[in-house]
Amino acid sequence: MKVTTFIFGLLILPQLLFSNLAPKEKSVKSEIKRVTVFRTGAQVSREASATIPAGNSLVKFTGISPNINKQSIQIKGNGDFTILSVNHQINFFEEPEKTTRIESLELENIRIQDLLNEQNALLKVLQEEESLILTNKSIGGQQTGVKIEELRAIAEFYRTRLKEIKLESLSINKNVKVQKDSIARIKAQLSSLNANQGIYTSEIVLAVNSKRVVQGDFVLSYVVKNAGWFPNYDIRVKDVQNPIELIYKGNVFQTSGESWDNVKLTLSTGDFSQTGTKPTLEPWRLGFYVPVYAYKNGMDRYQGGVYSGTGGRGRLLSGRVTDTSGEPLIGATVMVSGTSIGTVADIDGRYSLKLPNNAQNIIISYTGFEQIETAINSTTMNIVLDDSNMMLEEVVVTGMGRDALAGRVAGLKGKMKKRRKAKNQIATQATVVKKDRTTTVQFEIELPYTIPTNGKQYTVQMQSHELPAYFEYYCAPKLDKDAFLTAQVTEWEDLNLLSGEANLFFEGTYLGKSLLDTETVEDTLNLSLGRDRDIVITRKKQKEFTKKQFIGNKRTDTRAWDIEIRNKKKQAINIVIEDQYPISTDEKIEIKMESDKQAIHDKDKGLLRWKFKLESGGTNKLGFRYSVKYPKKKRVDLE
Repeated sequence: MKVTTFIFGLLILPQLLFSNLAPKEKSVKSEIKRVTVFRTGAQVSREASATIPAGNSLVKFTGISPNINKQSIQIKGNGDFTILSVNHQINFFEEPEKTTRIESLELENIRIQDLLNEQNALLKVLQEEESLILTNKSIGGQQTGVKIEELRAIAEFYRTRLKEIKLESLSINKNVKVQKDSIARIKAQLSSLNANQGIYTSEIVLAVNSKRVVQGDFVLSYVVKNAGWFPNYDIRVKDVQNPIELIYKGNVFQTSGESWDNVKLTLSTGDFSQTGTKPTLEPWRLGFYVPVYAYKNGMDRYQGGVYSGTGGRGRLLSGRVTDTSGEPLIGATVMVSGTSIGTVADIDGRYSLKLPNNAQNIIISYTGFEQIETAINSTTMNIVLDDSNMMLEEVVVTGMGRDALAGRVAGLKGKMKKRRKAKNQIATQATVVKKDRTTTVQFEIELPYTIPTNGKQYTVQMQSHELPAYFEYYCAPKLDKDAFLTAQVTEWEDLNLLSGEANLFFEGTYLGKSLLDTETVEDTLNLSLGRDRDIVITRKKQKEFTKKQFIGNKRTDTRAWDIEIRNKKKQAINIVIEDQYPISTDEKIEIKMESDKQAIHDKDKGLLRWKFKLESGGTNKLGFRYSVKYPKKKRVDLE
């Protein structure tokens, strides 16, 4: 017995000694106070307080996003203690706490499932009763008849009871259908909320030393990748006699795995994902240029490897973002490379955005997937992100063996594929305090905001300006007979605008979307404000001047056009009309302008331009006539 006790003592003594020497660990909950959102990524700042014991100890901050950049972790401690080291680790066992919304949906799902089970049980009883009645409907025997009165009573019973069973079954089936639909909707919503809430959490562990028991205050900051914002504008024009109202907004989104509840929000024009290293020019080795032409959809083309769509400025790109199984990746970010223009995929994985003229590539990113960049090769691009390239960073795992870890990682990949549907929402507007930096601009939102981790867009109003502008209408009736209202804005450089989509409102009516392109070095910002149906423009061919003549071995074709502009608005307008005539590319083709009604010529481009003021209710008639002389055995296309 003594030997046993001695052996036990030998076994337990090292554990007791190790337990006394091991630093004490204290779990501390922290609260997100401030978030600075970059165009890609966000810096999160947390605050916490904890009692630090004497000696060496560990302070573990739990419930933190697993998607943080470990190199970005910064810790500040206020108190009479020393921080010895900082460690980041993933906790695969501890999942985020369920939100009130998730808990209520789960309870509602249980309640409806119980009702469904009751309805199915009642339906089963009715089916068995019907089967029993039909099985035992034989009346009398082979030698024994049934009286008429008895037969009538039996028939009445069958008819009445079977009718009751059928009607009750129909009612139950209706209830079952409603309950199944409700359960399906709840499960879809729960799938979306659980997927966007985060699959697991991470921890930041501090090793600290203190000579005595003290109270410590901590500020933690780190960068998360699955967040960002992009600009959007409302451009409102009351009429051409008043200034433009420009509302500068930021669409904020995040799927970091932690909710930003009632936080101080700052939007920064910086992008921490871009390198801060200056570029170096390499030798420019010149060779012969070989143009490449490849047609898409019969309209859009590549020229020298650069996409040139038919839409010109502000052409629309749209499509879907899915995984390899076809599931929509809700909240996937689609950005125009090298710009601040972007959007996020909606509940069906669909996206659309306006492209600037020089757009060549788009960047697609989504939680858990590697970011990809691809060339813009069509006006419709469906993007498939390969789940075999899912990113799982090297992590420190708490309390889990290798086999368990492998199973958990496999489960994570399965969960990541089950992202479900969400809808865009608009947050309450807030005022803005502008803060200038050397290379970036920060907009500090005065009111607190809540941005859940669900990939939805939350719109934050940043600035509102009234801008004096010169309004002018433009029409090229050969291409489009509608007049487009344009505005030229000067002194816009100090507004810290970024390129982005703009919603157009004119005289209280929504006109659609346009592109606010600030990537220009011009002093004037040109805005296209959409079509105005109150300016009526027609372009007709003059038949009496449209003719062909043959003189010797030459043919002369004459074309003449009438253009009429009518102003139906209640005020005068300034308008520019542009048309064109052909330019000769061969000395055998002679082109002569015979009449232009005082148009301004651009002979290099073959453009005619009229600029004038048109009073309310007024009409102006323009026109031009030209002739083309060429060899009669040749053919030219003048239509």
